[in-house]
Order: sequence, then structure tokens, then C-alpha cells
Amino acid sequence: MSWDHGHLPLTDDSDWVAVYECRSLAGCQELALVLQALGIRCKISGEPNLALLVPSADVGRANAELLAYLSEDRNPVPLPPPAPRQSSGIAGVAGYVSLLLMFAYWQSHQSFGVDWLASGRIDSAAVLSGQWWRSVTALTLHLDLAHLTANLVFGAAFGYFAGQLFGTGLAWAGILLGGSFGNYLNAWLQGPGHRSIGASTAIFAALGLLSAFTWRRWRRPGENWLRRWSPIFAGIALLAYTGAGGERTDVLAHLTGFVSGLAMGVAYGAAGKRILLSAHAQRILVMLALFVLALSWLLAIQSNLGRLI
Repeated sequence: MSWDHGHLPLTDDSDWVAVYECRSLAGCQELALVLQALGIRCKISGEPNLALLVPSADVGRANAELLAYLSEDRNPVPLPPPAPRQSSGIAGVAGYVSLLLMFAYWQSHQSFGVDWLASGRIDSAAVLSGQWWRSVTALTLHLDLAHLTANLVFGAAFGYFAGQLFGTGLAWAGILLGGSFGNYLNAWLQGPGHRSIGASTAIFAALGLLSAFTWRRWRRPGENWLRRWSPIFAGIALLAYTGAGGERTDVLAHLTGFVSGLAMGVAYGAAGKRILLSAHAQRILVMLALFVLALSWLLAIQSNLGRLI
């Protein structure tokens, strides 16, 4: 936005006072959004001139906020340079899709004589009694084809951007850790008797990771609060839009995954250039993530077989 939208006028005699005369409707609408976000009522008038009006009691505050906003816009904060791409993002997505499809096949066919659902799902009582590995294994299981498809699509999208930003190993190790911790936190909050499965906790951990990292690394002094917090607001909006619907949706698991991802995003952002890992370090993290997943499933299968014997 620029100063060409109009100018600050004097006053009006009615209960509503014109605080800004606009050159365009778009300019008035933008400033109206600024005032509304700050809790100041306003409306746009087209007679005799296009103007932004506020109640007379709010004139002083509205003028101060508009002056601050316009002054900042006149001297804009330089945009940060684009983040260097750490990988294409494709390898991580391919691995994610392959793993979910593989486990979906094994689950539906009870491959190797294993009851994958009973062995790996979140059972809060079991998790809280020491079976932490269910927080990991539950991420690979799904209720049906629709559930699997949704998690494939959204997980691939968020994972693709995370892979480009952090590199394959750091991105997917972080997503696995965030999803697992989100599952554990959800089990603790829900208490005994709660059961759930699905990769969505990790998906929303990826969303939280991206949102918090963007907020932490690219905030600049002098920005107004709307711009400063816009990455977090965007993440919350996506969480609400994609993670709060459906009859069998575990909304709390989505929220705990998102919160876990936020914490990791802040940590990644605070690490600065230390997150720019070498290709060798990225491969080590990939292998570590796969090892944790394999170990968790071995413990899950062993525990379930021991229970049946």
C-alpha cells in the first residue's frame, strides 16, 4: 500500500467521523481491515467523497493507528531473501508415500500374520503404561481408503515444502518426531480409553514446523503485528480448515501435532545456520528416522504377540 490511497481529513459533524479520504475503494477496504483487526469499528462512505468513518469516540485511536500503519508502509521493511533450497523435496515425498502405501497393504492383508491395527494403534492406556512406540506406529495406519488418500495428499504437500526448506533428513526426522510427540501428548490429554490412528498428527506437525520457522526466521524489526504474526495465523487457518471436520476426526490430535510442530519450528529457527546440514548429515537423519520407525514396529509386534500368548 502507498500514500496515494488518499489523505487524512479533519472531522465530520455526525456520530461517525471521517478519518481517511480514499482515492480508491481498495485502499479504503485495506485500511478498514487494519482498524477492524485492532477492534475499532469502521465503515466506508461514498458520499460526498469516498471515506473511511469511525465512531467519534474512536477518532483519536483510529488516527494514531492509521498514521503508524501508513508511516510504516511509506518506509517498508526490506523483504528477506528467499530461503536457499536444501533439496528438491521429491525424495522425501516419494519415501513418505511408499511407506504409507506399504503399511496400508500390510494392514489390510494382515501380512506376515501380524494384526497391524491392534499392534500399532494409539491406545492411551497402553501408551501411558509405557508403550511409547505406539505414538510412532500409529502414524503409519489408516481407517480406510479415504483416510489414507487425504493423508497422502496433505502429507506430500507439507512434506515437499519442508524438504525443500530443511533438507530431506532434517525435515522428515522433525515431522516424525513432532507427530510422535503430538500423539503422546494427545494420549495423555485424552486419558485411558482413547484410540486413534493416522498420519495426520505428523502432517499438522509439519504445518506447525513450517509456520513457526517462517515466523521465527523472517520477522523484522518495525513490522506491525499483523505482518509479524501472519505465518502463524496462516498455519492456524489451515489447521482449522483442513483439520477440524469429519465425523471420526481426532481434532485434539491435530492440535497437539500442530503445537509440537510449532515448538520444533521455533527451535529450528533459533538454530540459525546450524540447520544447513551436509548431504551426509541429512542421510544420517533419514536412516535414524527409519531406524526409529522400524524399532517401534518391532516393539509393537513383540508386545502384541506377548499379550496373545
